Amino acid sequence: MKQRRLIIRSTILLVMVAAIGYTFYSHFSEDRGLVNAGDEAPDFVLKDVNGEEVHLEDYEGQGVYLTFWATYCTYCRNKMEYLKDHYDEYKEKGVEIIGVNVNESSVQVQRFIDRHNVPYPNPIDRDMLVGNAYGVTSLPHTLLIDEDGMVIERTIGGKTEADVVASLDKIVPGS
Repeated sequence: MKQRRLIIRSTILLVMVAAIGYTFYSHFSEDRGLVNAGDEAPDFVLKDVNGEEVHLEDYEGQGVYLTFWATYCTYCRNKMEYLKDHYDEYKEKGVEIIGVNVNESSVQVQRFIDRHNVPYPNPIDRDMLVGNAYGVTSLPHTLLIDEDGMVIERTIGGKTEADVVASLDKIVPGS
């Protein structure tokens, strides 16, 4: 009787450990919706704080600097300053910058955008559906998308101003 109970309990424990292991693997796996260089950028529609839709498909024919950010991310804030400084110059060259906020409140995002005079679209990714589709696991997370909708580079982490400008140069249409 005791031996049978031990076998049943051991089997239950083994099944639970396997289920937990699989959950961690599937959640933290790099394959989780990961978009890399050479992949087509998944289309999305997100709303900004004013309820305006930002649809990636609308930027076809332009280079897109897609960056995922949050107000609490220091590297994100630094990069936003560089992007803000070069936005007008690159918009004229056919490059659009889209800053996707990762599920913060509309009030918080609006205050940040107003305080820092951020000129480019900043939709909010409610429930991280777009972030998960792109494989965003840490911030800032940036994807360079060419005029044909193909991802040419994916980077994670902070950048210098020179790095940001070099990235913007890579996605100027026709270059």
